[in-house]
Amino acid sequence: MQLIPDTINLRDYIKAPAFAPKIRKASDFKGEVMELLRPTLEGKKYPTLLSPKARGLLEFRPGEVTAYAGYNGHRKSMFTSQVALDLAVQSQKVLIVSLEMEPQATMARMTRQAAGTCTPHAGSIDNFHRWTDERIWLFDHVGRLDVQTMLALSRYFAQELGGQHIFIDSMMMICATEERLDEQKQFVTDLCRLAPETGLHVHLITHCRKPPSGDETRPPSKYDIKGSGAISDQAQNVLMVWSNKDKKDKLEVNPHDLSVINDPDALISCEKQRNGAWEGRLKYWFDDASLRFLESSHAEVAPYHFLSQQR
Repeated sequence: MQLIPDTINLRDYIKAPAFAPKIRKASDFKGEVMELLRPTLEGKKYPTLLSPKARGLLEFRPGEVTAYAGYNGHRKSMFTSQVALDLAVQSQKVLIVSLEMEPQATMARMTRQAAGTCTPHAGSIDNFHRWTDERIWLFDHVGRLDVQTMLALSRYFAQELGGQHIFIDSMMMICATEERLDEQKQFVTDLCRLAPETGLHVHLITHCRKPPSGDETRPPSKYDIKGSGAISDQAQNVLMVWSNKDKKDKLEVNPHDLSVINDPDALISCEKQRNGAWEGRLKYWFDDASLRFLESSHAEVAPYHFLSQQR
């Protein structure tokens, strides 16, 4: 684990770098177009979730913004922690900006996910933290950040540390309130400009409005995202995270209720993927000990392979 202190001088990164000339001949793009239109097996692959369900369906391309949204308490941060870990496994450089949780708490959660248990032994903890070097960074700050500092931090990570992914958890810790829609819209606009400038993939965690009836048994859609519509309009990708809390309540009443026991514990809905061909839902089951999202209720919860290897 490597920490980026909040005392670092970010003033040099406040302004975006100068733009290259933007008016170009259409033929300049021939090489990129040929690559995009090659058969799938020959085309360039971008990092995705390690889950076999998601391979080839959902990709995290450089220069894009993915917005994650869901009701409060539906494990958005837990899910994005596993996404960050899976990206690091694929040799991606990841920065986690968790503004509501101390870095050691973030790493304790990620350690459980990597080890596949709630009580990893000292050797696993040591191996994991050595493995994270040059793969995972955390911003050592809890509390609000202003927009310009967040943008500057993103440029710093990309330019000085070769960063590829940044997780911002969450938007409400950057923008003052959900009612200031112009501020939210400008922030999302700035992120959508910053991503292609730096090559970063920006992962932005945001929230959904509470349903009028208070009924959270219906998975939300992108139209339920709290605040400005610019979040879902401008982000290239929108993922909705929903936990099946009704299942847990029913099983507490009848642990052997076959009508619900095989239902998934969570749904991850891809409601927008501007540069991908797939939109749809992925079903996951949750393991309380490891805090991991699993392929099925019978999936094996094993440590990530690197915990048994010395670097």
